[in-house]
Amino acid sequence: MVSAESIRAGFGGRFGGEPSVVVRAPGRVNLIGEHTDYCGLPVLPIAIDRATFIAAAPTADGILRATSAAFPAQAEIARSAPRHQSEPWHQYLSGALHELAAVAPGRGANLFIDGDLPAGGGLSSSSALTVGVISALAAAWGSPLEPVEAARLATTAERHAGAETGGMDQQAIALGRAGNALRIEFLPPAVRYVPLPEGLAFVVAYSGQDAPKGGSVRDAYNERVVGTRIAALMLADMLGVELEGTPLLGNVAGIDAASVMVVELPDQMAPRNAANAVEANVERVIQFATSHFDSARKVPVKRYAQHVLSEAERVDAAEVALAAGDLKTFGRLLNESHDSLRNDCRCSTPALDKVAAAMRKSGAFGARLTGAGFGGYAVAACPPAKVQAVVEAAVAATGGPAFEVTASDGLSFA
Repeated sequence: MVSAESIRAGFGGRFGGEPSVVVRAPGRVNLIGEHTDYCGLPVLPIAIDRATFIAAAPTADGILRATSAAFPAQAEIARSAPRHQSEPWHQYLSGALHELAAVAPGRGANLFIDGDLPAGGGLSSSSALTVGVISALAAAWGSPLEPVEAARLATTAERHAGAETGGMDQQAIALGRAGNALRIEFLPPAVRYVPLPEGLAFVVAYSGQDAPKGGSVRDAYNERVVGTRIAALMLADMLGVELEGTPLLGNVAGIDAASVMVVELPDQMAPRNAANAVEANVERVIQFATSHFDSARKVPVKRYAQHVLSEAERVDAAEVALAAGDLKTFGRLLNESHDSLRNDCRCSTPALDKVAAAMRKSGAFGARLTGAGFGGYAVAACPPAKVQAVVEAAVAATGGPAFEVTASDGLSFA
């Protein structure tokens, strides 16, 4: 059992002495609203009762030394040159240092990291690490952050690691509240808590396929970001709407005709061709935090837009269903979300389809992949009396692990 006490003991075993701060950063499960956050459209996640813990103590040498109980290769990163880390988990540390460059210049830190939050995609282990590290370092250096600011910095830090994330994971981790989901809005930013009704339990189950944010999964994720940007640019042109900055579907989703006109979008298009067609600067479509997308590469447009616009409507309907305690409707919306993620967004896998189907058949109200997809975890909503049956069915389908999660408080100091 990982606890604040075991983290303190682990820190002492690696570095000697006591840490000055211990942070708990929970994982998150997105109930519904997948691939909508980077489009500026709402999401409905929960923080969960599994977490990453970070113990930290400041040093005076300008070096971040971090060791993890879950991953090999201790990190040793100079604050003066934090970029270009070869180990994937070190890249998140590097991003955190980049965002904290102005905080206590010249100071370093020792970090020990442990927890019971599984890696592998879907439960936001990388975002928990990033939010937790940023919070721990800022506090250790005498400049503690409000949770909302830690979430903001962590979102940008993860983009330095190469994934153009939308900000859902970091806010859910920082701002979670026990017994509640969070409806997170992005245009304009807002959060409200959605109480979870009695008679509703959640099970998460691993598909058997990792879905890390690096490599091919990152490229597939970024392709969907670009496809939805093209869709937003073209819909805005059809509707006679001027968009400034990065084109987001959230800028046009509220216009009644948008959901009708989406069928007129091209099946595929290259960013530079889309930009030329509407006389826009292609950089608005392909520019990421630390890289560019290939402007000549054709990407799906219509299907991605169809998923995002319909998913945003399902978020609204899911919130209404939860408020009414209508768990059958809530489960149906989860199933519809999974179908859209499989058929339009095309980020499900046969293993995710299999485990979601197994959990439905064993008594869940509904089940869907959670997270970006391409592997990782699925989530099922079920009656409490069916939790064990759902867990057993999931393990039988893919080998597990599968376990119940509950809505938890967010970022805290232990």
